[in-house]
Amino acid sequence: MTIAELHRQPLSALPKDVFSLPAESFVDAWARALDLTEIDLTADDRLSLANAIRGGTNRLRVVDALKARRPVPSSLSGLSGMQALRREPDQFAMVENFVRFAKEDDAAFLRYAFARICGRDPTSAERLGLEFDLRRRVLTRTAVVKRIVAIARRDGQTAYWDTLLPEDDGNGREVADSSNASVTPSGLLVNPDGQAMLVFVREVENVGWMIAPDLLCQPLQLHDGNWSVHSGWLLTGPKRSFAEGDWLLDLELIQPQTARLDIEIVANSGLDFLQTMTLVGSFSGTVCVTIKREHRFVELRVRIHERAPEDRWLRPRNISMRHVS
Repeated sequence: MTIAELHRQPLSALPKDVFSLPAESFVDAWARALDLTEIDLTADDRLSLANAIRGGTNRLRVVDALKARRPVPSSLSGLSGMQALRREPDQFAMVENFVRFAKEDDAAFLRYAFARICGRDPTSAERLGLEFDLRRRVLTRTAVVKRIVAIARRDGQTAYWDTLLPEDDGNGREVADSSNASVTPSGLLVNPDGQAMLVFVREVENVGWMIAPDLLCQPLQLHDGNWSVHSGWLLTGPKRSFAEGDWLLDLELIQPQTARLDIEIVANSGLDFLQTMTLVGSFSGTVCVTIKREHRFVELRVRIHERAPEDRWLRPRNISMRHVS
């Protein structure tokens, strides 16, 4: 908690000089303001918190500890522990949380879903198209939420969807959908083999490109299903420290036969080059990169060479690194 957050506390029930009170009085005052009973906060607990203040603990940390003692509201006391936990809907989209919003107002539903998942309002074309399909019942709200997750990923954001209900095709058979929460799209993760892995860019069928959130990149503009690119840096990042050892850089890129691009792995703000190569035409393969203890702020750089107008496209199917030893 910070000073700026104190306005959220029940200050009307607190003395104006609460932070000047002796340790025991400070704890008692906040316990009364938070409606803590002797069961919620025993005498031993009060003494322990008062002693912590005397020992130099920041009083705001003590307030946080007292807030954590508050009981579950009575309106939730009949619910299971799982149901009593709440989080605001965001790009980790639980479908049921979105489809119930503004049931009679599709426009409000779309604005809400785009704001939470994509962090922006829908474009006029997106709003009109999805609202039209909802009105004609061509799409359900569940399908729209999944489509908005796919749009967020094409925008280069990390986004998932998941549902509490089983998915089937109407005949009792499960439907596989690669855009749900079982697919980790990009960023730092652990793969099924237990290896630390960093996914920079990945193409997922029926979803689009997933780009790690801590990368800088050229705008993702699509033309004929490919990424329209121009000369200069295409991707840079993430400028973070990696575990020392051998890492494998996996590359699968499709581009015109004569098109060229540079792949660089650098450290220490570009002072140390760990791997550098120039690719001509399409490429699929793996390159070993050794990262030592002194290599900090490791960064991938992809640079596009000047190209003819008809060759200014790229289809990166996979750019990732995995720790092998």
